[in-house]
Amino acid sequence: MRYFPLFFDTKAKRLLIVGGGEVAARKLALWRRTEMTITLVSPQLCAELRSQQDGFHWVSRHFDDDLIPGFDGVIAATDDEGLNRRISVLAKEQGAWVNVVDDPGACTVITPAIVDRSPVVVAIGSEGGAPVLVKELRRRLESLLPSSLSPLARFMSEARYRIPLANRRRVWERFLGSNGLAYDQQTETRLEQAMEQQAGTGWALLLSAEVDSELLPLKAAMLMQECDALWFDGVLPGRLDELCRRDAQRLACLPAALEPGQKVLVVASSERYQDWQRQLSGVRVIEVGAGWLA
Repeated sequence: MRYFPLFFDTKAKRLLIVGGGEVAARKLALWRRTEMTITLVSPQLCAELRSQQDGFHWVSRHFDDDLIPGFDGVIAATDDEGLNRRISVLAKEQGAWVNVVDDPGACTVITPAIVDRSPVVVAIGSEGGAPVLVKELRRRLESLLPSSLSPLARFMSEARYRIPLANRRRVWERFLGSNGLAYDQQTETRLEQAMEQQAGTGWALLLSAEVDSELLPLKAAMLMQECDALWFDGVLPGRLDELCRRDAQRLACLPAALEPGQKVLVVASSERYQDWQRQLSGVRVIEVGAGWLA
């Protein structure tokens, strides 16, 4: 992964966009949704930019090197490849991040495709190499993610401190299990019910360290995302590690017992598999293999 996805705070940050054509207009339309203070430099503006001269400061002149200092980010969106490259070099020298349209090699950041359900935001990228694929993925996600995500996320953010920290994740899991992604008149009631419910029965998802992770059934991958902990024998295979939650506890051993309601992934070597299976007696065990789950 060369480009690491991350979200940064745009409040009180300054952005310079160089260019006055349709490409610059598209960049401006995206960045105006942030809290950045935007300056656009171009001797003239296309019709789209002329129709929306609010939310940014227009400097009506050709680009000059002395414009770069003081900006946190720079977008080069002119039709002059040489000028765009020069802007990239100058921005880097000033310590600003830079995005050059259609030139990933000159960029220090790449703007992803975005599905916006603020405060929930999904970003999709391909390191600049497959923009049409990214566009298609964005189209599909737009149809999958309901607009109710926005008020639901705000509700959950405001309500989180009503739930004790030790119980918070499991309460939210129970809540989402009954509420789904909706936000309606019953959402508050469903949260109260989730807070009152007791932790359910835990289980252990048992699989061999030698299993091909690419052949695991979809249901197994979904259960792995529910696991509170990963218990493994020896070295945890990297691909299996990636399929689990980052905040799940990881232990290179098999503890004596599960905590109430705990869900764990147990990865055993072929030599230890049957031994660990016996040690899990009394626990609900879900065995997983390539293409099957029992």
